[in-house]
Amino acid sequence: MSIETFDPKNSVLFLGSGFSANATNILDEKLPAGESLLEILAKAIDESPKDHDLKSVADAYSRRFDVSLHDILYNTFTVSSVLDYQREILSLPWARIYTTNYDDMVNLVKGGTFPIFTFDDDKPRTLPQSFAVYLHGSIRRATEDNVDRDLILNSHSYDMITRDYQTWFYEFQRDRRTFDACYFMGFSLGDHHITSLMAAGETSASRTHFITRNPPKAHFVDRVQPYGEIVPIGFDGFAKLAKALPPSVKPTSPRSLGSFKFLQRGIDSKPTVDPTPIEIINLVTFGNFNQARFFNTTRDNSYVMQRGTKTTHALSLLKTNKTLLIDSRLGNGKTIFTSLLARAASDNGYKCYLWRRAGKRLAQDLEVIRDEGRALIIFDDYDTAVDNIERISASVPDAKFAITIRSGRQDVRQHEIQTKIPEPIKRVNLDILEQNDKELLRHILNRSGARRDDFDEIIDSSREIREIVTKLYDNAYIRDKIRISIENASSELVHILTLASLIKWAGVEINDSDLQDLADCDIYAELNKSGSFGADLLSKADDRIEMRSALLSEYLIQKILPPKQVLDACYRITIVSTRRLDDRVYRLLAGVLMKDSTLKKFLKDSPDTDFLLSKYYERLSDDRMVNDEPLFWLQYAIFTKRTGSIKYARMFLDTGYDRARKLKNFKTFQLDTQSLSIYLLEEIKSTDPVVKGLENILASIKLVSDMISEPSYRQYAVDVIGEIPAFVEARQHLLENAEKIALVFELNRTSNVLAALPDDKKALSGSEIVRSRLEKSIKQLEMTKF
Repeated sequence: MSIETFDPKNSVLFLGSGFSANATNILDEKLPAGESLLEILAKAIDESPKDHDLKSVADAYSRRFDVSLHDILYNTFTVSSVLDYQREILSLPWARIYTTNYDDMVNLVKGGTFPIFTFDDDKPRTLPQSFAVYLHGSIRRATEDNVDRDLILNSHSYDMITRDYQTWFYEFQRDRRTFDACYFMGFSLGDHHITSLMAAGETSASRTHFITRNPPKAHFVDRVQPYGEIVPIGFDGFAKLAKALPPSVKPTSPRSLGSFKFLQRGIDSKPTVDPTPIEIINLVTFGNFNQARFFNTTRDNSYVMQRGTKTTHALSLLKTNKTLLIDSRLGNGKTIFTSLLARAASDNGYKCYLWRRAGKRLAQDLEVIRDEGRALIIFDDYDTAVDNIERISASVPDAKFAITIRSGRQDVRQHEIQTKIPEPIKRVNLDILEQNDKELLRHILNRSGARRDDFDEIIDSSREIREIVTKLYDNAYIRDKIRISIENASSELVHILTLASLIKWAGVEINDSDLQDLADCDIYAELNKSGSFGADLLSKADDRIEMRSALLSEYLIQKILPPKQVLDACYRITIVSTRRLDDRVYRLLAGVLMKDSTLKKFLKDSPDTDFLLSKYYERLSDDRMVNDEPLFWLQYAIFTKRTGSIKYARMFLDTGYDRARKLKNFKTFQLDTQSLSIYLLEEIKSTDPVVKGLENILASIKLVSDMISEPSYRQYAVDVIGEIPAFVEARQHLLENAEKIALVFELNRTSNVLAALPDDKKALSGSEIVRSRLEKSIKQLEMTKF
């Protein structure tokens, strides 16, 4: 048995109906489990349990007026007394208790002050230290009028929680990954809704225990084996064991941390050897970077190019700055650079830690890091950094930070960076390859045999890593290997690859249970069946399955995967993400994968891109929650504007404003900039001798120019201001003198705002080019005044 320590304050208890069996209800009867409840309900309506399952018999109840479903459930699941082991187990100071039961045993044992939530409660901003969640509803909340809604029993209610009330189920997913242990008692995994949340990642499985009778049922053993370990000691045996076991040992060294991975030379006990040619080819083409191999190579330049100039520069910046933002375009080596930096920094006296996840012993982990001193904490995901860096910085005040961020995202996150990332901040950009880096890469690739006829020309002419790798994909052997492997893979694996590629391309991280929810299949089983092909493309570590390479993800999406496959995966991610907009990762995913520019880029080689996207947006509009999202209508408007349907673009944008008014604190800046763009385009294409939209244009110019001072809105504003000169060119001759004066006033005001930007912001946004064109338009208008 693997349970050697026990700490309920850092553990999750999950209860199924088997745990409550043999407690006594107010009818002085034993509480039923699933099959027994089916018999009780069927008997009450004079039907055979053989003709029903639990959902269908509840549906049958809802059609009857001569029997009360509430009364029978209330009498059945209101507990009057519990067994000793039930009381002892529930009385333990669990961090979390989740249950699919309806009975009020937790209420009875824990008392009236213990925090309890049900599936339809909003999650508070600050959670109690310990609480319980009734995932399928509580008999104490149900009433005669709403029992079929407040208790998840019939088919309609199951559909309802799946569609509308997922918050606490996702909380359970996170807790299973981050707490020290999760103990299942009396749960058979027969509920597909719960089972689908449980991916079989090694980390989660190693800390998941199913407490059963001895011997356990054979079919149960087969079912739960991927998700955790069966401990056949019975509930009474567990209650006794809980009194005898010591608590888990707190971390004592950097190597024993749960929330961080300690990075240094000799990262593990593996021998120091150089990588094989196949490993190097897989690194370059598939992004299969073995971090342990990197830290255990004999020679520093045998696996990856050193990027010595960038590394030296980064180390010098760390001396006087708190945070390094390591930015580049997709596929230019941010992840590998963090390992290069960690190795160089550890050689210079730093203790380097790579963030993994927020474990429940994070506070103790941070104590170790603080006591070790000279900490460099690395985040290989910007959004994860934003969510966690304030707490880490407060606990380890002398720590330095290195955070990777994609260049395009940095442009629109300036306000967030300035307010949440510890200062002073400096940037290290990785896009341009130094000449000595090219030579090192040439040497590594040449040694590995990754050549093609124009190999040297590719290296010499490329300015970025992504250019070299993209051209290597055109190697017939590599291209055909990828294509044939995709064609021979199962449809489930291809779906997983498509989802994972879109997520990787979007630049976000999700856990395996989230990917499993999106894929609607056992992702570990499919990956194991795929053999080396799946392992080449997909990494599975720390309960996260993801594409190894963002650049390969882009290549698969654009060149290999069928457009329908890509759009179906986009649709699945979008509708799931729209239901989880309170999570910043899903908010970002929904925003990225609804964008017309993103989808057009994905389908750039398809001959009927616009037709496919038209059908795709129509399909999205049929989903109720997507239809309620303002940014969906914004993107639908952008698509119809781009394809020439200006009338529909205006209608869809107005719909976006309507949806935005119904949401609290929704910022409409993207709608506002697009509104100006559509007003301008309507007039440019108009043949009317009167500029009827000028009043709207003037108001929109004023609104958009006010956005320029806000870093997160600036790029949107500058881009749309750049469309004004085309309107002036097309319609100036039709403007009255007073109209020209009003327009010149607003354009001068906008030009002055652009001119006031700091030089670095001008260069970043391209605002000076726009201002120059705007000044020419102003002169045109002034020359034609009469």
